[in-house]
Amino acid sequence: MKRFSVPRLAACGLLIAGLVALIAVSTASAQTPTVSVGSTGTNVGSHGEVHLRALDIGAPGLGAWTIDVSYDPAYLNVVECAPDQGGLCNPAYGEHTVRITGTNIAGLLGDTTLGAIVFGCKQVGSGELKVSLSVFADATLGGPRPIDAAMVNGKVTCLEEGVPTPTPEPVGKKGDVNCDEHANAIDAALVLQLTAGLIDGLPCAENGDVNHDGEIGSVDAALILQMDAGLA
Repeated sequence: MKRFSVPRLAACGLLIAGLVALIAVSTASAQTPTVSVGSTGTNVGSHGEVHLRALDIGAPGLGAWTIDVSYDPAYLNVVECAPDQGGLCNPAYGEHTVRITGTNIAGLLGDTTLGAIVFGCKQVGSGELKVSLSVFADATLGGPRPIDAAMVNGKVTCLEEGVPTPTPEPVGKKGDVNCDEHANAIDAALVLQLTAGLIDGLPCAENGDVNHDGEIGSVDAALILQMDAGLA
């Protein structure tokens, strides 16, 4: 087992303390509002579920959304659509298009699941899922303002019947909890926010348990900082 000297451990403690004080600054400067539809894999004749999510939403929060998810009918059909956050979902809004819409007068902050869509696989191949925004506005009183958001598309991979459905691999690498393919101080900040109950979840939580103890906590934040500093 690799051991660290007392000075090194003390330095890590100071890094964590400084990080807590700078959480708001560091995260605000690095995060971009994003609308993401997930990816999954399932066998032909079976169903797979993906989630529509709003990520990294800052104050005053997300107040109104109308989001369309189009899909490839050669490979996929919609089985079910379940809205979240009190919204509505129309699985047959347009030709090969699902629409999820909703409002929240208080404003949704951080990362939020807006709905889930269940697709059925019709033939072997990959059906692309594309996100488009009709309305995506904040919760400004008296005049909601558009939120400039990036869009992340997904896909449903359809496999031959009898072929085991693959387990999704973690995005990025160990410690990369915000899915940007890097493990650094931003990820440690997010882990500390989660531990303190300031946020409800992590975009790539599967990468957060760095020490493999079954939990995500301050120890993992310290290890991520150690990796970022080249100490581990």
